[in-house]
Amino acid sequence: MANAVSDLQNDDLEAVLLADDGTAGAFLRLLPHPADVVEALRAVEVREWPRLLRLVADESERAETVALLEEDERSRLLDLLRADEIGALIKNLDSDDATDVLEELEPAEQKEALASLHPTERAQVEELLQYAPDSAGGIMQVERAQVSQTGTVDDAIARVRALVEDDIQVYSVYVVDDEERLTGVVDLSKLLLHRGDKKIADLLEAPLAKVLPDVDQENVARLFKKYGISSLPVVDKEGRLLGRILHDDVIDVVVEEAEEDALKQAGTSSEELLYRDRVFAIARVRLPWLIVTLLGSLVSAKLIHVYSGVLNAAIILAAFVPVVTAMGGNVGAQSATILTRGLATGRIDASDVVSVVLREIRVGLVMGSVCGALVGGIAALLFSDGKPVLGVVVFAAMVCAMTVAATVGAVAPALMKRVGVDPAIASGPFVTTANDSIGIVIYLSTALLFLERLR
Repeated sequence: MANAVSDLQNDDLEAVLLADDGTAGAFLRLLPHPADVVEALRAVEVREWPRLLRLVADESERAETVALLEEDERSRLLDLLRADEIGALIKNLDSDDATDVLEELEPAEQKEALASLHPTERAQVEELLQYAPDSAGGIMQVERAQVSQTGTVDDAIARVRALVEDDIQVYSVYVVDDEERLTGVVDLSKLLLHRGDKKIADLLEAPLAKVLPDVDQENVARLFKKYGISSLPVVDKEGRLLGRILHDDVIDVVVEEAEEDALKQAGTSSEELLYRDRVFAIARVRLPWLIVTLLGSLVSAKLIHVYSGVLNAAIILAAFVPVVTAMGGNVGAQSATILTRGLATGRIDASDVVSVVLREIRVGLVMGSVCGALVGGIAALLFSDGKPVLGVVVFAAMVCAMTVAATVGAVAPALMKRVGVDPAIASGPFVTTANDSIGIVIYLSTALLFLERLR
């Protein structure tokens, strides 16, 4: 029954979930994991989710289902739940997931939900709420297997068992001194290989990495990738252990960042995925960047109008306007994407930007020469009507336009990063539209130099 959701067509699944509570509840009880419940919920409108969630009998499973939702999905669901229902959810969540839920609430609702927690849990979650959501502290979990360096293997095993009984994942034991400073890590396998009275201080190893709570989550993801670790300790400036970050949270970060960048490059956002068949709501999400692109296109139209005298004198020039602008837009988008991903993954930092821009200028020059020679040759042979200088104009314009486009594509993300704007925006409509206008200016200005020979 593990494939109960995928075995049903979407229309059939929707019919089951929109049936009476008995039918829908029986189906949801057949699903083996909260992730399957999430998949099922996505088959119906968000307004149906509170009713279906209440049909999930197990409180822990219900809470985990909410934790597994995307941020936009969870926010819309919480708007439909009562305060007591939200309080019940966070009581059954790990500290990091409880924090994610609380961050979606208004201050008054947040205070009411926090009141439902045990004072110790409340203090932990309130501490996590102080950190930015996209920082190490924001994805940190305070529950961890922690023992004193004066303790024994038995002490460590007892702590691990207590956490596991509460369904908390444990991959290693963190060792601290009398002032809670992290001194080392012990793998679970070592606990199984030594006697219970063995001093834990004799088994610890230095952690491969540790981070401060204000480190950006993308840097955290890089550490997980670099070292292949399952968990990462978070410490304060004095080295005191605050919590840990688990690999599943980092996977969420990687997926979230990649999806966000891809959607921004397309001029939209993940919000529209919630709207299903709500045409006007989807249009509202997409329209802002389309309007920006439209305004950019009007600039291009105005430029063509300004150069109308050139086009009237040699109408054949108009045939190659879309060729030059399309190639410039494509090259610019390629350069912007490369730099954007390099900045996001850490392969490119501020000190590399100049060298990368210079490289993209050279690459643009090479590609422009090749494409310009090809298109210019075709223009001279097939379109020139005995005026081969047309090929020279197209060649020169393609070389210049593609080189400039590569430069703009590389510079734009770096500038946006510098001023605190997400560079992913640069590799979408922004660069493409800007390079359309630049390409027109370069092409028709080049044609103007040779206009007498094109008449």
